[in-house]
Amino acid sequence: MKIIVLAHPKDDHAAPIQWALEQAGYQAACWSGVSWTEQEQASLLLDQAPGVCLGGHRLESGDVVWLRQPDQPTHVAANSGERAGYHAFFNALAYTLEGLPFRCVNRYSASRLVRNKAVQLHVARASGLEIPATLMSNSPPMVRDFFDQNPTNAICKAFASHVWQQMGAEGVTVTETFSLSREQLPPDEVFTYAPAIYQQRVPKQFDVRAVIMGKRIYSFALRTPANSLDWRHEVRNIDVETIQTPDHVERGILRFAEKTGVCFGAMDFAVDWNGDWWFLEINEQGQFLWLDQLCRQAGLQQKFCAFLTAPETSARSLEDRQGLFPSHGEYQLSHPGEKVPDVTKTSAESMYKSLEP
Repeated sequence: MKIIVLAHPKDDHAAPIQWALEQAGYQAACWSGVSWTEQEQASLLLDQAPGVCLGGHRLESGDVVWLRQPDQPTHVAANSGERAGYHAFFNALAYTLEGLPFRCVNRYSASRLVRNKAVQLHVARASGLEIPATLMSNSPPMVRDFFDQNPTNAICKAFASHVWQQMGAEGVTVTETFSLSREQLPPDEVFTYAPAIYQQRVPKQFDVRAVIMGKRIYSFALRTPANSLDWRHEVRNIDVETIQTPDHVERGILRFAEKTGVCFGAMDFAVDWNGDWWFLEINEQGQFLWLDQLCRQAGLQQKFCAFLTAPETSARSLEDRQGLFPSHGEYQLSHPGEKVPDVTKTSAESMYKSLEP
C-alpha cells in the first residue's frame, strides 16, 4: 500500500503525516499538482487496465490518495493558457481517481460539493443537526427583513476569506465574522455589490471542533477568555479539552457524512447555554494537528495515520492501531526547526488557508 498526499511536501499537515507513516514502515509521498517539472508531471491511461502516475509514483489497487489540497495550484510562471490546461487535466485526474480501485480521502466530487456553504447548512439540517437561521443574499429588502426578525442578535460572514497585508506592515489583515445590528446596516447599494451570509447569533457557552475520521468522531471544546465570536483570533489564549459528542449529534454527523460522501473533515459547532450543539460549518480538509499541540492526549496525528492505512471495511478501532505511529510531539522533537503547525505562532495565512469549506 502506498499513500500519496496531494499537497506540497512542506505543507503543515502533509509533512508530519508523511513522516509518521514512513516511521511506521509505510511508503508515503507528496504530489503537489500538475506542472512541467518531472516530479509534477502526471499520466492517466484509460484502457482495459487503467493506470495513473503522479510524478514518479504509479498508483496500484488498494493505494490511498489523501486530497489534502484538493485544488490544482496556480503556477505563476505559466501563462494563462497553460494554467487552464493544467487545471483541466488536474480535474480530470481528481474526478477519475474516485472511480478507480484507490481509496480517496475525500473523493474529489464530495470535496467540491461540501465546500458550498449553502449545501453544508441544508444537508446538516436534513441530517438532524441544529443550524442557525441563515440568509444568503444581496437583495436589500431580504436583508433588511432578516434583520427585522433578528434586530440585535445577527452576524455577518463573507462567502470567502480574504487575507491581505498593508504595504510596509508586518502583520496581516483577515476578513472575519462580525456582529451586526439593524441600526448598523449600510445603504442598500452596498448589499447589491456584496453578497454575504447573515445568521442568527447563537448565545454560546463555548465552541467545538469535531474531527470526523470514517465512523469515528473526536470532539474538542474550545474556550477563549472573552468567549470570542470567532475563536480563531484568540488562538494564543485558547483552552482546548476533549469533550463527549452527544449521541444525537454523532448520529447527525454520520448522516451528514453519508449524504455528502465525506469520510474526513473538521466541523465547527457552537454550544449554547442549554447545552444544544449548533452546526456552523465543515472544512473537509480542515486543520487538526494544532489540537495535538494544545491537547496532547488527543493523538490525532496517530489516529489519522491509522485511519489512512486501515481498510475501509476494517472493524478495528483507530485507537487499537494508533500506537503503530509516532505522535505529533515526536515529530516536533525530531524536526526542531519545523515546529509546524504551531498554532500559537503560526501566521494568519497558515491558520486561514483552509478555512473555506
